[in-house]
Amino acid sequence: MYMRVTRGRVDLSRYDEAVSAVPGIVGALSRLPGNQSYLTGMDRASGRTMAVSTWDTEDHARFSTDAVPDLASRLQAAGLQVEATEVFEVTST
Repeated sequence: MYMRVTRGRVDLSRYDEAVSAVPGIVGALSRLPGNQSYLTGMDRASGRTMAVSTWDTEDHARFSTDAVPDLASRLQAAGLQVEATEVFEVTST
């Protein structure tokens, strides 16, 4: 199993809008092959965000964001900016 961690930021003036958009974005990502779980968190005070998901293989964890055609526009529309993604092998559960 592999864990994908993506950090980001949300425009604080659009925080509630971003929170409302997250379920649709997570839903689209959760339907990708190999997804086992998907969690997101957002800090209302700092605007920091984090998504942690688990995948059955490293290849699945390293999916291209092109796998969800409108992902970039959905993130932008919600005021979300993502940073580089990291992938880790899960060593305990």
